[in-house]
Amino acid sequence: MSDLAVEVKPKSKIPRAEIQRRREALRQADAHNRIEGQYPTAEGSAIFEAFICGEIERDEILPRLHALYRHI
Repeated sequence: MSDLAVEVKPKSKIPRAEIQRRREALRQADAHNRIEGQYPTAEGSAIFEAFICGEIERDEILPRLHALYRHI
């Protein structure tokens, strides 16, 4: 028996098609923002990734971004 612990992540609560739709929407938004000279931070991208994967709801995005960027 191995002493290594294996972390098992729970399956996403949302369908794969919805994850793909959200990821594409974020890709397009990032492209538009780059045209405007704005680039995502790793921390901000993590918030959007949490939404894409269904870990947080849409109404949680802005409060988290506000909290993040108030401290930077």
